[in-house]
Amino acid sequence: MTTTNDLQAPFGVVDMGSNGIRFGIVSALARHLPVAYEERAPIALLDALGDDRSIPSDVIDQVITSFLRFKTLCQDAKVEPHNVRVIATEATRIASNSQEFLGRIYEATGWTVSLLSKQEEALISASGIVGSFNHVNGLTMDLGGGSVEVSYVMTSNSSDSAESHIRVSPNPVSLPYGAAALKKRLAACNSSQETEDLYQKLVTELTKAYETAHLPSSLMGKDGYKVYMSGGGFRCLGYLSMAVKAQDSLAPRKRPNRKQIYPIPIINGYSITGNELKYLAEFYSHKNPQDLMKKLKVFRISKRRAGMIPASCFLVCAILQVFKIKRVYFSEGGVRQGFCYQLLPLQEKKKDPLLEGVKAYTAQSHFSLNATEFDTIFAILANALPEIYLNPTHPLQLHRLLPAAIHLSNITSHYPKETRAFVSFHMPLASGPLANIPGLTHKERAILSILLTFRQGGSVPDPIFYSVQGLVGRKGISVCKYVGRLMELVFAVSPLHPGVGLIKSGLSFTAIVADTDLSLIDGDGDYDISNSSSESEDDDEEENKVIEEVDDYPSMQLRVTLPQLRSPLIDSPAVMAVIESLDKKVNTKKFDMDEDRRRLNCPNLFSIDIVRK
Repeated sequence: MTTTNDLQAPFGVVDMGSNGIRFGIVSALARHLPVAYEERAPIALLDALGDDRSIPSDVIDQVITSFLRFKTLCQDAKVEPHNVRVIATEATRIASNSQEFLGRIYEATGWTVSLLSKQEEALISASGIVGSFNHVNGLTMDLGGGSVEVSYVMTSNSSDSAESHIRVSPNPVSLPYGAAALKKRLAACNSSQETEDLYQKLVTELTKAYETAHLPSSLMGKDGYKVYMSGGGFRCLGYLSMAVKAQDSLAPRKRPNRKQIYPIPIINGYSITGNELKYLAEFYSHKNPQDLMKKLKVFRISKRRAGMIPASCFLVCAILQVFKIKRVYFSEGGVRQGFCYQLLPLQEKKKDPLLEGVKAYTAQSHFSLNATEFDTIFAILANALPEIYLNPTHPLQLHRLLPAAIHLSNITSHYPKETRAFVSFHMPLASGPLANIPGLTHKERAILSILLTFRQGGSVPDPIFYSVQGLVGRKGISVCKYVGRLMELVFAVSPLHPGVGLIKSGLSFTAIVADTDLSLIDGDGDYDISNSSSESEDDDEEENKVIEEVDDYPSMQLRVTLPQLRSPLIDSPAVMAVIESLDKKVNTKKFDMDEDRRRLNCPNLFSIDIVRK
């Protein structure tokens, strides 16, 4: 299928997959892929195929009824008839009555269905993953009901408009081992030997895919590949992993009836290590599908999907035997997102989906910052930070999260005082208005959340507050608290003309970076690993990264210089109270807690002195 850019928003996209039919109305062709409405019709075409691989007439009727509903919704949304695209994948591709099926759809709706080839499906699936992240450099795998697609993607930030933004495998592979299809094959195995033979066949096919893909050597890290997984079969394992992590956090001392939840129940951007994936796959690959359908109660996993978990894990075990995986990132991106991403102009593809989404959201508010205010605040904060914190390679990713936080920093200022930090805390989380914005890992959502929380005054009375902090780590919390408190001061000086008012007042910040981080050195002159942060992606790498983190998180002194001439903007009691308490609030003696109410012992990376000219 060749995507064309003749579509005009709003437009409709129908993804007729093997496990369900997804419909969405796209409100604009923008990098953050905004959707006005979406829904899913629970029609499993692959399960409906008979022994002759034909789609039954009653199922075709259900599809047509759903399509007529979608057509009505498009009319309600003012979508022009020519601005609708319908895409079909594996189940329709292999159906013996595929042409009759597509013909009946056209007769009833006037919609022509584009039937993707295996290679086109692999490419569009990879594009969907790229659309749901800021940058993707790794393997991509999409597990649908009828097939699994394997490819790789590398993204570029080149400013050369003639250069392609993404590089994908020239030989993407689509294998007929989707979750529903593999479940059927496993059910047909009558002995352990037949199951083993099927497993070895999987390994052989995946090995061929590995060899065919010609993976660039640069994608292989020291400990393996980063893999971006999409599709319902893989996303199900992501939700399952969230539930496992929440249960593992239960401590014997806790009340047995206390229910634990993972703090950010959003699948896009959720991440686990290769070892965690291996544990999950090995544990569930031998479970009985019927038992899981009856007993497994996990958020976002239906009974039908629970019955496919053993098949999905069976496939993952084979994948792990062929591909060395360091870390997995789960993606919401699918065929619809991939189709829309391919329509974007090159310069739009190169934009940051987070920043584009945040700017679109704040543009609706009367309390958003103008360009001068934003630029001034960013310059003030950048001057108060060591340069390393704004380096694109820094683990806190402040080079993009700080601009997002500044754009959002004034949105809740008109709220009742006791609610400002609470609402700001939730803004990037699952319960906030930015929950649907792509381009954020869960750690990045947590960092943005903490920045906004301390911008508006500090901790909030929420059960997940400490578990969200736990995703960032102790050193990261210290940095976020410092930056958030500085933003609080900037707005305290001149709340109606932030940043610009502070410059006019004569108040200034000067950052002095220390040579070493003394908080990491113990009495014997050795680095104290017990006080290092938990920022690293893999806990078993923590010890090896301690020296590195001394450079990533340098200690520094901030000199706050008050103007020589007293100013009501600065010397009023309300503002002086914020200035004089800055050091105490940044380096609080009341330690932050994790979700188990244990001290996080956040290191004091920042010392603050206040002087007057």
